[in-house]
Amino acid sequence: MNHRWWWLAPGALIAWAVFGRGWQPPSTSRLPVVRGAGATFPAPLYQRWFSVLQVRQGLSLSYQPLNSGQGAAQLVAGLVDFAGSDRDPSTGLDTRFDDSQWLRIPVTAGAIAVAYNLPNCRLRLTRAQLRLILNGRIHNYQQLGCAPSPITVVVRSDSSSGTTANLLAYLQHRGGTWHSSAVDSVASNEAMATSLVRQPGAMGYLETVYLNGRRGLQTAALQNLAGTFVAPDDTAVQIALEQDESDPGAYPLTTYSWLVMPRRGLGAKGSVLKRAITYGLSDSGQASARTMGYAALPAVVLQYARRRLEAWQP
Repeated sequence: MNHRWWWLAPGALIAWAVFGRGWQPPSTSRLPVVRGAGATFPAPLYQRWFSVLQVRQGLSLSYQPLNSGQGAAQLVAGLVDFAGSDRDPSTGLDTRFDDSQWLRIPVTAGAIAVAYNLPNCRLRLTRAQLRLILNGRIHNYQQLGCAPSPITVVVRSDSSSGTTANLLAYLQHRGGTWHSSAVDSVASNEAMATSLVRQPGAMGYLETVYLNGRRGLQTAALQNLAGTFVAPDDTAVQIALEQDESDPGAYPLTTYSWLVMPRRGLGAKGSVLKRAITYGLSDSGQASARTMGYAALPAVVLQYARRRLEAWQP
């Protein structure tokens, strides 16, 4: 079995044929507002899903894009009803999210790109080269075979960022300082994209959905475990999710995004949240995600997510 799916519970591969047959619009009187916070990667998708649900089912949900760590902190503190997270135990999921108290459901996936602002420069980067760029030892594009231009490294400002956690997992970072002090820092994927566009020579990392419409940016081909340099296109991302990084065609820096919620205690809010996730995992919700540039959940993962959601009794 694909090692990326280690988190699939026993029996999760059973087809859930009865899922997704549709829903009946609920009564909209006195439905509670459900609030969430967390990862910025899935935020545009959640906003679209929640807008659809407001119109079709009268459900009210909101989501504040902070980062994975801040969303987890707000959820544990009882400030929100659910959190969005791009982190799992392999990338430092909050240890307080034990499975007995919290339910985690994968709802979408995608790629993290190493993006940069230098036209006419095509980069193919090994892990070692990317480490050297981040720690400042490679500081000019000329060292990478392009025209001379200083590299301005841009990183996420909060160490609890899920995007950063996935980048460090790809780099096989073992702890300690991972970038030089001479970097710019930003708070979100959106801010990263804006910073890269505005600074010629800038280089950073962000989920590819935030590259949509930003034609001035290039993306590096990264070396996977098979030794192949692969760009973050749709096919390569899907191969990585459905197979793993050892496939020669797989883009090596991909991530799932999860919704995390209490197993018990949400009451009527839990019913609203369950309806919302049901829509997100439906064929319609997943198709909407793909039109926005998110990756399709592999069939086995989608079945697993639907089964966990169906069994949840909030």
